[in-house]
Amino acid sequence: MSVLAIMLVSGCNQKRERQTHERGVIDNSKSPHTKLRSLPMQDTRLTEGFWAERFELAATKMLPTLERTMSGGGSANLNRIKEAAGLIEGHKYGTPWGDGDNYKWIESMAHVYNITKDPELDKKMDEWIEIISKAMEPDGYISTNIGHDISKRFQRVNAHECYNMGHLLTAACIHFRATGKENFMEIAKKNADFLYNQWKAEPVHMARYPWNPSVFMGMAEMYRTTRDSKYLELLEIMINNRGSRPNPDRDHSMGGTDQTQDRVPLRKETMAVGHAVTGNYFYCGAADLYAETGDEEILEALERIWKDIHWKKIDITCAVAMGGQEHEISPRGDEVHENFANEPYIQPNGYNESCANIGTGMFNYRMFMLTGEAIYADWTERMMYNTLNSGVDLLGEHWFYCNPLSWDGTEGKKAPHKMGADPNRIVATHHSGVRWDDMNCYCCPPSVTRTTAQIHNWFYNISDEGALWINFYGGNQLTSTLADGTKIALTQTTNYPWDGQVTINIEKTENESVPIHFRIPGWTENPVVVVNGEKISEKPQPGSYLKIERRWSVGDKIVLDFPMPVRLMEANPKAVNLNNKVAVMRGPVVYCLELPKQDGGEEIFKNGVYLSANIKLTPEHRDDFLGGVTVLKGKALNQEEKETFVKNNPQLSKEQSSVKWKEHELYRPLKPKQMNISGEGSVEIELIPYYAWANRGLAYMDVWIPLVR
Repeated sequence: MSVLAIMLVSGCNQKRERQTHERGVIDNSKSPHTKLRSLPMQDTRLTEGFWAERFELAATKMLPTLERTMSGGGSANLNRIKEAAGLIEGHKYGTPWGDGDNYKWIESMAHVYNITKDPELDKKMDEWIEIISKAMEPDGYISTNIGHDISKRFQRVNAHECYNMGHLLTAACIHFRATGKENFMEIAKKNADFLYNQWKAEPVHMARYPWNPSVFMGMAEMYRTTRDSKYLELLEIMINNRGSRPNPDRDHSMGGTDQTQDRVPLRKETMAVGHAVTGNYFYCGAADLYAETGDEEILEALERIWKDIHWKKIDITCAVAMGGQEHEISPRGDEVHENFANEPYIQPNGYNESCANIGTGMFNYRMFMLTGEAIYADWTERMMYNTLNSGVDLLGEHWFYCNPLSWDGTEGKKAPHKMGADPNRIVATHHSGVRWDDMNCYCCPPSVTRTTAQIHNWFYNISDEGALWINFYGGNQLTSTLADGTKIALTQTTNYPWDGQVTINIEKTENESVPIHFRIPGWTENPVVVVNGEKISEKPQPGSYLKIERRWSVGDKIVLDFPMPVRLMEANPKAVNLNNKVAVMRGPVVYCLELPKQDGGEEIFKNGVYLSANIKLTPEHRDDFLGGVTVLKGKALNQEEKETFVKNNPQLSKEQSSVKWKEHELYRPLKPKQMNISGEGSVEIELIPYYAWANRGLAYMDVWIPLVR
């Protein structure tokens, strides 16, 4: 039986009585300062289509791939936990942050088990929880890169101890919500208590910890799960500590610098700076803190930082424009790497680490729940369909660390796996034109897996006035209870994101008036909403939520029709690297031109591929291609045809947009002027979704394609 079939059966057999452990992935059900609340993890079940297929890929392919790789000599190594537990000997290798990545694997299993109730997963999680309990020190400390030597604890801020423990805390909370078991939570409480006591005992020494703050989100969920106020107190101490001890020596490995967002206190920060993963984790944790405390200075700082990223420093796929692996200097003079761009408008970027990109989506979704503003949901969706999925191949077995928007047809670099058991083992490094099975930093594969396995929990939210918010679209069933106690059930049927029509059927309701907020995506044009065959009178506005309040009845049908025009997207002229180039989008999906070498792509690439502003790109869905995608087919211009086109359209060289760019506009649809001749050339192209590139061997690839001007 497939995972999808198991999901449907378990959904039919599921008891609807609410259990005490049934809570949301981000459990803000009691948070006093959030506009929207999450639904319990058990309430949304995928049925068919894009996300059901991605979930099955995560459950049946990604999970076993992670286990196989982590059980060998890789950088995230399960054997190191076994050794710390006294079960084996001789497995000291692995990165300092490897424990945290292992815990993300366990969290991924919990997300899958939440839906499938697979007893083998339950058994495997219990086995590893028992191993972790044996590896933990009597006082609650656990980080196997440090081991059992108490004198080595918290001596180096970049030892990633709190990264490891933070992911343990999050995994334990998710495990409890998925299973109802408290065995992992007992370990997490012991660890969280240790951290609380550590900060209380050495407040000055701990001011620059954590270096990589996954512990912020972990501590927030521990407070929400246990309601133990000391965990919220510790979260606030940790965040208030950021920037309290700036480092005069500017040694980023010692903390107190822009690399780890702790040169300047959060409440005074004006920009996104430093390591993009640590930054996004920090901002997510701060958003969680605001949801509990309502500190307006925190929200104002997060809004400033969000604008700096999304108005100036983000790629069109929702990938963070990172400075790369090599060290650079921040605007305040600190050495940084894998950082948010130090200068605005330097897109496109060749780095775009998967963890950082996913972190941007996590940040956006939290900002959405705090405010209810559709712009955050629009950006979250762009992460979901593009840079999340580009991090893994279509078989669920090979991965990208970097997600470049252009590739030159080379394979990329490989190097000896220095941290592995076998010194001759060759693995991929960060930049690669083909996905890899293992590399010297294995943090991204479990990030992609756990996010894919939980993403359906972001589809819906509720608000305190008894309203349901529908954020994202895909085949699913919802059975839930609104904030005022009203029970509701509905189904979504759609071929989204390839088709913009979504049908929502009300399966269960009560004799009450219920407001439902439907997200109208910012990318659509002239959307139409029909309820029971009648078009609503209010005109839906793209980039907003449409509220329909009525006394719903079983059998009511809402049809959302979101036209999906093919759009050529241009970048703000300040992004000089993208002048005279366009990206192509249809719906939420970013497309790319991929020219596989094995199909003669090198010759086509050398002859040039140019798009005219009036090119006609025709959508065609292909079930038998790249896992089932809609491609865009058209005829582009080669170098010779480009010159002819420019000659016959002399106004092109003088063409400047008459519409001024607004401050917040980084990308917008191109609105071409009238052309004298057709933009059709002789180069037949078939654009594919960006996330599906690198599944056909080495290739030349571009998201930003030269525009004829």
